Amino acid sequence: MRTELAIAAQFVEDHPEETAAVLERVSFNDAAALLAELDPALAAQAIARISASLAVDCLRSMHREQVGRVLAALPVDLAARLLRLTTDEVRERWLTVMPPESAEVLTRKLRYPPATAGALADPLVLALPEDTIVAEAQKHLRRSPERAYYYIYVVDRQHRLVGALDIRELMHGSPRAPLSSVMHRDPVRVPAQSDLATVTAHPGWRELDALPVVDQAGVFYGIVRHRTIRQIAGGAGEPGPVAPMVNTLLGLGELYWTGIAALLRSFSRGRGNQPNGISGKE
Repeated sequence: MRTELAIAAQFVEDHPEETAAVLERVSFNDAAALLAELDPALAAQAIARISASLAVDCLRSMHREQVGRVLAALPVDLAARLLRLTTDEVRERWLTVMPPESAEVLTRKLRYPPATAGALADPLVLALPEDTIVAEAQKHLRRSPERAYYYIYVVDRQHRLVGALDIRELMHGSPRAPLSSVMHRDPVRVPAQSDLATVTAHPGWRELDALPVVDQAGVFYGIVRHRTIRQIAGGAGEPGPVAPMVNTLLGLGELYWTGIAALLRSFSRGRGNQPNGISGKE
């Protein structure tokens, strides 16, 4: 079984789109059995590509600790979307077994209805205290470049947004100067409760590619990217079913399909089938 698992894991890593197609077509028990056996990062890679309903059902079949690790490995927006599809009780149970930082980020996003600025905001962007000196801010940027998006946001010790500056300005700043002395004060912002129409029509898009989002107390929530708004306006806000992947996979031949499906069934038999595909371990 360990050899089969290693083969399956390598297949998931090398062929994520084909994996999603297989998982969509085999029985629920087979799909859930494989995902439960995978490393959380690999399971998340597969779950990110299957339909949301199947993803939630597969998560419900896993032990809570595994669910927490998988959700933490997913993109924040997708994890929030899946959590919205569960009951309040299940959602709370899953959040309690996630790493605290990840759970806090998701809890904040879930406070706001879908298609509001608070729900659309990406919270994983670089926001630093105003008394941080430029040299330290540059270190933060080098350590986590993926968390910077053109701009560095500046907050006070209550996490309220007080300023912003772009990366070029940061890199050319005096190393010992605090961010409060080099930032642009009172940047344009969007209230977290703003609906999609309000966000779309915001005049800040004329000059900026991302707008900071704040709650009623001015606490920084993250940013809304212009490309996110364009995608939603164009009907591509969320990934749909993987039907094109299925067609591609079927073109690879019935023998290939049969072999992979049989491998998945071996995992299902190894775990033991659950009534209706739900184990009640959530």
